[in-house]
Amino acid sequence: MEKLTIEVVHRHQSQFYKLDKPVVRVGRAFDNDIIVADPAVSAYHLLIRTTADGGHEVVSLADENGTHVDHRRIDGALKITRLPLRLDAGRTHIIVHDQQQSMAPTRMIGCRRGGWCVFGHWLPAILLFVLLAVVSGYENYLATPKQLSWDTYWSDQMVILALALGLSVAMLLINRITSHRWEYASSLSFVSLALLLSFALDQLIPLLDYYFTSPAPGYAASMLWVVVILPAFTAWFLARLNHGNLVTSLIVIVLIYTPSAYLQLKQVSEYYDLLDDFSKQAHYSNALFPWDVRRQQTVSIDDFLASISQRLHEKPEN
Repeated sequence: MEKLTIEVVHRHQSQFYKLDKPVVRVGRAFDNDIIVADPAVSAYHLLIRTTADGGHEVVSLADENGTHVDHRRIDGALKITRLPLRLDAGRTHIIVHDQQQSMAPTRMIGCRRGGWCVFGHWLPAILLFVLLAVVSGYENYLATPKQLSWDTYWSDQMVILALALGLSVAMLLINRITSHRWEYASSLSFVSLALLLSFALDQLIPLLDYYFTSPAPGYAASMLWVVVILPAFTAWFLARLNHGNLVTSLIVIVLIYTPSAYLQLKQVSEYYDLLDDFSKQAHYSNALFPWDVRRQQTVSIDDFLASISQRLHEKPEN
């Protein structure tokens, strides 16, 4: 005869009860063996009892919302012939397990192996956020025209830092949804590192556009970041590092990054129309690259005009 364990699945966690009595009663009433705080569950909703032949059966007692197995309502007794058995009582999911069933491998915590870990500790999180403030402040300084005041610069910088903190809170809520834990340090580290990589990409794209004299490489790098790298990094953070639910994590990632991917793809029609004309609109950078990186030495206008004048006055050789 199998020894059973009953799992009552709540919104944020599960509770487990060993079936150590011939009859176990489940419901909202306080004299039940397993009390379920669900208003859709009857006061005395169901029984799980041992039969004369040593097996087990589920007996539905609920008249209001009933007990369902595989979306089918059961009336009276149902013999348990397979485990695990999934029941629906009101809005509560109940799973009957065999105590001898095999367990999934234990998920390891990366920071518990004696190594230094960026995620999960406050010191690396604070250092990454400070580094983000320095890098964003430097880029903001390079991108600020000279006629703007320092007040404008600091207001723009505060907006950047407030946005980073807001994104870290949003990631904290997403982490709560997927893993049912509050871990702000890891969320702050993730957002700070992602924004640092985004700033690095902002410096790389103008270089690609310049060296290839085309927006295609920069656009490809941007698409790779939005469609592949950032979603994969987020999936690793939610499902692998924080041990969140994989399906829920993937759904959240699709909902978050689909609009960004759509906007990136939409930009193709602004520059290329492969169905009608190959070249639809000339591409020009909207901002000057702050670093003076050049493949060849730039010649001043005076030197260029002097060289042209010299060539015009030179007599061709016979």
